[in-house]
Amino acid sequence: MPTAPLNLLGLLPADLVAHLEAQGERCSLTEARQVLSRVISEGSSDPTPRREPRKALVAALRQHTTWDRLEVLQRVPDQEGKSVRYLFRSPDGALSEAVRIGLHKPDHFTVCLSSQVGCAMQCAFCATGRLGLSRNLAPWEIVSAFLTVRDEAPGRVSGAVFMGQGEPFHSYEAVIQTARVLSDPAGGRIAKENITISTVGLVPQIRRYTRERQPYKLIVSLTSTVAARRAELLPVAGRTELSELVAAIREYSEVAQDRTTVAWVVIGGVNTGEDEVEGLRTLLGELPLRINLIDVNDARPDGFRRAGPEELRGFLDRLQVLGVPLVRRYSVGQDQSSACGMLAAVHARG
Repeated sequence: MPTAPLNLLGLLPADLVAHLEAQGERCSLTEARQVLSRVISEGSSDPTPRREPRKALVAALRQHTTWDRLEVLQRVPDQEGKSVRYLFRSPDGALSEAVRIGLHKPDHFTVCLSSQVGCAMQCAFCATGRLGLSRNLAPWEIVSAFLTVRDEAPGRVSGAVFMGQGEPFHSYEAVIQTARVLSDPAGGRIAKENITISTVGLVPQIRRYTRERQPYKLIVSLTSTVAARRAELLPVAGRTELSELVAAIREYSEVAQDRTTVAWVVIGGVNTGEDEVEGLRTLLGELPLRINLIDVNDARPDGFRRAGPEELRGFLDRLQVLGVPLVRRYSVGQDQSSACGMLAAVHARG
């Protein structure tokens, strides 16, 4: 029975073969690789294989597939011109975002990707969480955002991180499929170790990720080791006992045999005290950690504030007792109300 056309951007070669065969069309794995290399690896608007394309295959592609990309509504560069935030619109009108982020090496970039339209996690400090969840993004939509950012970058895009709108592990299958497409030789050709997936701390999915031995890097957003405070800041994650999350992190660390990265949204006057450092030492002190420190972005007049220079220095000094790498992650776009979720929220309000 004929099915709706599938967007090529979300497919692996075996997926394309299976889809066309289900429509009664013939497609070899080699042909599928050639097709996907054209529209994903090369970013072409024409999926026709370069070498001796069969007319029947070309006709089947045009009848049973599509390769349209998302519409770009806005491009907002930061003040230094190193990063650009994109606002996309899907065919159904849904808004999502992606960011091109400059790396330390000149002319090298990574892309921060969204996985959902809005988010259901309701993190207290997050603009996306206040949008609520509309739906998951399909793999083709996420890949489309990546390709547009990649193709417009003034250099090489060598990585991708799922740290934009949405909770990646709340849309586990779509995010893993996207990561596979991005790392496939016929797809985005990004090295698996240069793809990072972030989670607010969904324990069942972390354990599944560990069990499946997924090859991509994992970041767990911790933000607080004080159970009551964490439950207030990250309500959904707070429904799971902190001890269960720590156990899941420990299991992942043992399997990955690498430093476990935890993200810490630094909120002035909230989670920079000695109690948090002691919590990190007690809960995770024996694990090889890396801590990513991210300044809070909250544009509300009565919202959470960033830690001032003195408070931040004190927190960093106290963290030294852990003896682990500390990485400062700088959010982009706050000055133009375009940090994660802000562009979509502003556009939605009209």
